[in-house]
Amino acid sequence: MRKSLVLVALVVCAAVPALAQNTDIESLSGLQFNFGNPGARSLGMGGAFLGLADDASAVEANPAGLTILRKPEVSIEVRNYMESQVLTTSGVFPDLDRTAFNHHSDRVQIAFASAVYPIKNFTVGAYFHEPLRNVGEGAVIPQENDFGQVVPVPSFFLPRGGTPVSEAECERIREQANDFLACLEWGLNPFVSAVDIQQRTWGLAGAWQVHPKFSVGATIRYQTLREQALTFRVSPDLLTAQVTAQATAKVDENGIIELTEENDITYAAGFKWTPSDKLSFGGMYKKGPSFAAPVFYGDLDTGFALSQVADTMFNVPDVFGVGASYRPIPVLTINLDAIHVTYSSLVDDFFSLSQSVRDAGSPYEADDVTEVHLGAEYAFTARVPFLLRAGVWNDPAHSVVYRGPLDSVDRVAEAILYPEGEDQLHLSVGGGFAWPRFQIDFAYDTSKYYKVGSISMVTRF
Repeated sequence: MRKSLVLVALVVCAAVPALAQNTDIESLSGLQFNFGNPGARSLGMGGAFLGLADDASAVEANPAGLTILRKPEVSIEVRNYMESQVLTTSGVFPDLDRTAFNHHSDRVQIAFASAVYPIKNFTVGAYFHEPLRNVGEGAVIPQENDFGQVVPVPSFFLPRGGTPVSEAECERIREQANDFLACLEWGLNPFVSAVDIQQRTWGLAGAWQVHPKFSVGATIRYQTLREQALTFRVSPDLLTAQVTAQATAKVDENGIIELTEENDITYAAGFKWTPSDKLSFGGMYKKGPSFAAPVFYGDLDTGFALSQVADTMFNVPDVFGVGASYRPIPVLTINLDAIHVTYSSLVDDFFSLSQSVRDAGSPYEADDVTEVHLGAEYAFTARVPFLLRAGVWNDPAHSVVYRGPLDSVDRVAEAILYPEGEDQLHLSVGGGFAWPRFQIDFAYDTSKYYKVGSISMVTRF
């Protein structure tokens, strides 16, 4: 890892010589992780599936729903998505401009596969799921606009011992104190960053039909994480340069950093209650895993030899929710889910290289959020039934935010790097063809910063 990161740093240094110092790992700011249910069918209905949970994807969504299956099923899903990481790129605090840098997945990526087998009142299953994959990069550097003018990186005016003010107020403070140093303009130090995160799950599920109208289910999950997040900076006078990285890695007895794939074992549990043929309810809880992901640091003085500076953990949020499914007529199904995600766990072990920021206590926060998902499925009865689906759901802002004091250069810089995010409204559409032993589904979900397409297939024996 050391050789690869140093190579990246040197390449960036040669390509972007005007970089400057900053704090923390900017490559992780502005990320909007998404932990939706697997399967194109669920995606086409806006992710609303807890109360329905009637196919093989229930092993991850709500294992209690598996008892509705009467035949063995094998399913597979491929997904392709584009996610945008939003970084603050220009402007004067607090009037800042932000730019979306597109991240991507593999073109043909197996995101989910499962096999389930019913045995009387029990159903067992095994599955693979990749809920998180994010590969991309971004740069906050001076840019030339369409008029040939250089647009500087974000800046702010900070009086001595005060908080940020406007340029006019800064000038007034200087004149009143008869001291130019009474208020100074500071530029957010430019940087180039890259991130590569992949989280996978292998699970064994079991469900029991306790009563003809009530089932419970649980899953044991072996989960892995591979992460590399890197930021490179050079001071304006080119006298110093720094590399900061967070990665799933270990340092051997010779001080060599080796990439690893961390793992954890967690669980999930759910229930499903079907009081009538037209109405069903479901609920689930998923325990999020924690992975060791230490922070490394190197600079020009040490030849970019990285050394570990902190033991930190990458904590995947817990998820729990409830849902309802209603069938007013035989060909129409309406689903409604409420999902709570504990994104606050993302900052349980947050580390800052800046001493002044660390002295501020715990200024980094990520809000727990509740997502509301609404979707519907309409079946056009024919020789080969066609299923049309649509959905909508709201994804509240949940990226890491700096909410500490703004009384030092480092702290204002953190507020610029980790600003308040914005909600995203998702719209989805999908369809599918269903034969007695085979079904194929497809779906597309879109929002301002996240777009995903999915194709899934189910075979029944």
